[in-house]
Amino acid sequence: MRELPPLNALLAFEFVARTGSVRAAAESMSVTPGAVSRQIRLLEEHFGTALFQRQGRGLILTLPGNAYFQQISVHFEGLRRAGQVLQRNAGRAVIRLHSFTTFATRWLIPRLAKFQMAYPDIDVRLTTASEWDDDMDCDAAIRLGNGEWPQRHATALVKNVLMPVCRPTEGRKANRDLDGLSQHTLLMVRGRPDDWQLWCSAFGIDMNTLPHRREMESSALAYQAALEGQGIALAQRVLVEDELRSGSLIAMDNYQLDCGSLTYYLVWNKDSPKESTLMRLEAWLTTPL
Repeated sequence: MRELPPLNALLAFEFVARTGSVRAAAESMSVTPGAVSRQIRLLEEHFGTALFQRQGRGLILTLPGNAYFQQISVHFEGLRRAGQVLQRNAGRAVIRLHSFTTFATRWLIPRLAKFQMAYPDIDVRLTTASEWDDDMDCDAAIRLGNGEWPQRHATALVKNVLMPVCRPTEGRKANRDLDGLSQHTLLMVRGRPDDWQLWCSAFGIDMNTLPHRREMESSALAYQAALEGQGIALAQRVLVEDELRSGSLIAMDNYQLDCGSLTYYLVWNKDSPKESTLMRLEAWLTTPL
């Protein structure tokens, strides 16, 4: 394999090819025009061909020179972009955080926005999905469970209180009990298939007496369907508090199920090299707004 040409010569060639001027290249490289010319000659000797020809007071590329410039210019531009990214991120700690989509949009993102303003030296890069993926590559994650994951640090973020919610109508406002539940469509969530069964068991209801069901891709879609009057969603109270305050959703307040330790946790590996940074994020997320 033939050796690469001298890197200083390559840099001089790229500057002159881009500007058409030895003097401009010399100023950019903080050297003399003579030094740039020597580097160009060195490169031409390396390849055994002329790369430039004079045109008036400037230089233009020869056909071989132009072909070579077209191939290497994209790499120089990539190096410049990489340097800009590195400079922007210099001194900033990065946390790659993964979360469930609905939890992120309704609870996490407003808190992260304020965290980023309070800690500009920490860059939180958030990814989301409707269901958990064990192969997710991240520094920390928002997970739903009982808080027990081997070799993981886990801190509960919210209370997980489940309750049926729906769009308010005169009939629903007056009758928020179990008697009429079988007349309505239950909005099931694919990623949380056991929620309705858990709630029904807690209040002594046979799921078989509730035949009208519709499966939704995510909790966010179930809440939206409830807002549009398409059925009753079993909501996590902390995620629909705005709608409950505004009255766009009403809840069966007498039938709230506190799931105890089964809730959302901030989780990361116990041996994480970013532990001190993650602890700052944890402290922020566990402090009430």
